[in-house]
Amino acid sequence: MTKRRLLTVTIGLALALGSGLAGCASGVDTLPPTVAVPTGWANGGTDGAMQADLLPVAATEPSVPAEWWEEFGSRELARLIAEARRNNPDLSASARRIAQGTARARAAGAGLYPTLEGSGGGSRRWPGEGTARNSFQGGLDASYEIDLWGVNRANLDAAETLSLANAFDQAALSLSLDAEVATTYFQYLNLHDRLENARRILDIAERILALVETQVRLGAASGLELAQQRGTVATLRANIPTLEQRRAETLNALAQLLGTTPGEVRIETAGLDGITLPTVAPGLPSELLARRPDIARAEAALSAARADLRAARAAMMPSIRLTGGGGYASDQLSTLFSPAGFLANLASGLAAPIFDGGRLSAQRDAAEAAVDEAVDAYRSAVIAAFRDVEDALAAAKYLAEIETAQRAALAEAERAYELAEIRYRAGSVDFLSLLEAQRSLFQQEDALEQTRLARLSAAVALYKALGGGWCEDGEGMACGAET
Repeated sequence: MTKRRLLTVTIGLALALGSGLAGCASGVDTLPPTVAVPTGWANGGTDGAMQADLLPVAATEPSVPAEWWEEFGSRELARLIAEARRNNPDLSASARRIAQGTARARAAGAGLYPTLEGSGGGSRRWPGEGTARNSFQGGLDASYEIDLWGVNRANLDAAETLSLANAFDQAALSLSLDAEVATTYFQYLNLHDRLENARRILDIAERILALVETQVRLGAASGLELAQQRGTVATLRANIPTLEQRRAETLNALAQLLGTTPGEVRIETAGLDGITLPTVAPGLPSELLARRPDIARAEAALSAARADLRAARAAMMPSIRLTGGGGYASDQLSTLFSPAGFLANLASGLAAPIFDGGRLSAQRDAAEAAVDEAVDAYRSAVIAAFRDVEDALAAAKYLAEIETAQRAALAEAERAYELAEIRYRAGSVDFLSLLEAQRSLFQQEDALEQTRLARLSAAVALYKALGGGWCEDGEGMACGAET
C-alpha cells in the first residue's frame, strides 16, 4: 500500500467514526435558562404578577440616560465621576484583566491552525579511522490536528466568552464606581449641611444658657435648670467635631475613589440645596435583563461553561494528526540546497482514548457540574437584580412620604420651641417644657437632613439597579464610558 493510499484510508476511517459518534460530543444546551420576569414593579405602581420569559430579551430604548448623574444638576459631580473613571486604580486593573483575557483568547485560537517550525544545523564527525566528515541540515516541519469534534473551537469559544465576561465585569465596576462617587459626594455635602445646622443649634442653646444664667442670678431659676442647659450645650459642642471627623473621613473616601490624595480633592459646592432630586423612570422589568452588566456577565460565564463542556466531551473522541516536513541535507554547505539533497515526509495518525483511569470522564462530569452552577448563578443574578430595583423603588417611594411627614414635624417643632421660649421668658412654663421643645427641634432638624441624603442615595441606588444607563456596545463597555 502506497503512502498516499495509507493516508487516505486513515482520514476516511476517522471521518466514518466522526459520523457515527458526532452525537456523543454534542448535546450541550445553548439556550439561556428560563427565568420568571415580573410584568411590572411591585413598588412602582404596576402589577407585580410573574410570567415566564426566555432570554435574551430584545433590546429596547434605554429609559435611563447614559450619563445619569447629570440628572442631579451638579457639574461638580460630573467632574468628579470623570476624574474617577480616569484615575481609579481598580478600574484600571480591570482593563488590564480584559487585555489578559483577549491574549488568552488569541492563544486558544491558535489550535485551529497548523503549526510550522523551521530547523537547521551542522555537525562534524571524527571517526576512529578515515577522515572527518561534515553534515548540514535545514528544513521545515508542519503538523495539524483535525478538529473533528470541535474541541479547539470550543476552547476558543470558552476563552472568548471569558474575555467578554471580563469586559462586563469592568462595566459593572464602572457602574458601581459612578454610584459610589455620587453617594460619597452627597454624603460630604450632607455633612456640611449638618455641621451648619449643628452650629446654628449650638448658638440657640447658648442663647438659652445665657437666659437661664440670668434667671439664676435673679432667683427665678434653679441650679438644676442651669446644669441641664449646660449639659445640652456641652453635648452640642461635642457633636460638632464628631461631624467634622466624619466629613474628613468622607473626603478621604472620595479621594480614594478618585485615585488621588485628600489634599488634591476640591469640593466647591456648599450643601445639598443646589442638588436636584431626579424622577427615575424604571421602565419594564424585562428591559432590566438587557441593561445590567452583571447579568450579561453571568450569561457570558454560562456560555463559557457550556463551551468547556463541549471541549470535555470532545476530548473523549478519537483524534487525527497530520504531520509533514521537508528539507535538505548535505555533506557540503555549498551543495545543501541542491535537488539531490531534498528530503520530505508525510504522515498521519489516529489516536483514541481506551483507558485513562477515568480522567476524561471525570473532567466531563466536572464540566457538567460547572454548567449547572453557572445556570444557578445566572438565575441568582437575575433575582438579585429584580430585588435591587424593588428595594430602590421602595426606598424612593417611602422616603418621599417620610420627608413630607418630617417637614411637617419640623414645622411643628419650630412653632413649639418659639412658644416655649416666649412663655419661659414670661414665666408661664417651667424649664423642662423649654428643654423638651429644644431637644425636639434639634432632633427634627438633623433627621430631616439625613432623610434628604437618604432620598438622594435611593435615587443613585435606583440608577445603579437599573443598569445605570449601561448598554452593551459589543465590548461590554458602559454607554459613554471612557476607554
